[in-house]
Amino acid sequence: MNRPIPIVLRTAWTAMALGPLAACSDRTGPIRPDLEAVARADSYLGVDAGKQPFTLYTQNVYLGGDTGPIFSLDFNDIPALLQATNVFWAQVQHSNIAERAAAVVDEIDARRPHVVGLQEVFRFAVVDATTGAVVDGADILAAIQDEIVARGLPYEVVRVQENTSAALPLAIDFGTMSITEALAFTDRVVALRRTDVSLTASDQGTYATRFSLGPVTLKRGWIRLSVDFDGQAYNFVTTHLETQGLAPVQAGQAQELLDQVVEGLEGITIVSGDLNSDAAAEEGAPSWTPTYDLLRSAGFADAWLLSPHKRRDAGFTCCQDPDLVNHLSILDERIDHVLIRTSGKSGKSGKSTRVAGAVKVEIVGEEIADLTPGGLWPADHAGLVAGLRLAKGATGKSRKDQAGR
Repeated sequence: MNRPIPIVLRTAWTAMALGPLAACSDRTGPIRPDLEAVARADSYLGVDAGKQPFTLYTQNVYLGGDTGPIFSLDFNDIPALLQATNVFWAQVQHSNIAERAAAVVDEIDARRPHVVGLQEVFRFAVVDATTGAVVDGADILAAIQDEIVARGLPYEVVRVQENTSAALPLAIDFGTMSITEALAFTDRVVALRRTDVSLTASDQGTYATRFSLGPVTLKRGWIRLSVDFDGQAYNFVTTHLETQGLAPVQAGQAQELLDQVVEGLEGITIVSGDLNSDAAAEEGAPSWTPTYDLLRSAGFADAWLLSPHKRRDAGFTCCQDPDLVNHLSILDERIDHVLIRTSGKSGKSGKSTRVAGAVKVEIVGEEIADLTPGGLWPADHAGLVAGLRLAKGATGKSRKDQAGR
């Protein structure tokens, strides 16, 4: 049901938090099953049929514009805020969400991962503040789902976790100091599964550790899927932690992740996503935060360091220019991760960061050949595809940690 949006500017702008809009709903549930397509799954690891690895894909899909100029403003400076919001929305519109969504689905189609974790899956709606009607918008998740359906791929959205949700003024009647048009947005984390994967449980939530930036509260969240694959329990977590500029907030979220999301899980636990903690940086560098080391000290192995690629590639996944038109890749941070921890028979997580089995990780979306038809990078981040073929119940306690940092 559409309803008026009472946003009035008096002495300062006030942002409004929005719930799900009637015209922009998430569509969860099965995407057209086509299990014959599964025959191509996992071939990139070159393994024999019947010995396929558990495969996952994590990708920050990128909202499409740079919010930095907006959130660095004094929100009392209404003309500057209006200009920044309109510039940002123009960037989003020019980022060609449909083409970029197709590039993400290209990776799903080619790799056929068992589970997929996506971050920064924004939904935008331009709202008439008088009537509440949605007059324009963009939905990255809907674009991805439409592409999956069009290709008949066997994937379904299992969980959608909504995080920061607010609105910015796009147009104002300065006579009454009332907003006439607003750009509403919701940041989301999304988890999908291949429809032949046996889902045993799922959960989601937001972190209690948050940051209020003027009238907007920045929230981050997580999703956990538990699946049975080849008789082994896998717990797949996808998350997006706060940026390096808010390192204390990120640290609080990382501790919640350990204490509340992954604590006590049996089987193999995978933490994946944009953790905003640069494993390739030295302590004190702008992109460095303690989060990566905290998770490693809690027993998580870094899949990239266990993969053959680590001997010849730096593993950088961030970041292309905000407009995505830089002609050469400029990735220089390793902040997107796939981290693995196994549990022993006692049910307590092992503290060794060595795992028994084969691991292969591939960076995707970082080569010139990955540019969209319009010449854009699929996202400002590259993605990671990981194949895990681990021993059941192995803790790795009998081996020395050879992963390094």
